[in-house]
Amino acid sequence: MKKLLGFSFLLSLFLSVAIFADSSIFFCEETSAYGAAWGAPMAKVKEIAKQYCINNGGTNCQELLSCKTGYGAISIDNEGTIGASCGASNQAEADQLSLESCREYSNDPDRCYVKHRWRG
Repeated sequence: MKKLLGFSFLLSLFLSVAIFADSSIFFCEETSAYGAAWGAPMAKVKEIAKQYCINNGGTNCQELLSCKTGYGAISIDNEGTIGASCGASNQAEADQLSLESCREYSNDPDRCYVKHRWRG
């Protein structure tokens, strides 16, 4: 549950930033699997992100974030904690916000690093 809490906070931060294209991130709390997709209409990115989560071992993939705006990033640690952002106004901001989310919920915050980044 701790991994999921950071995403509700981030979602509220990113819904009102400049538009590029739709993004979606799905996460499975039981297995720490996740999937993300961007750059297509919302229905399609949600479908793709969920399928990536399932393909990565997710057994109960739920949407964590979706946005129609900006840059995004996913940060992870070595224990399965992830932090995510989407809708940032630039890549540095997206990276920083995803790292902050990962570090907030990680048992080893110094091990969080940006694994994926995109402009949606």
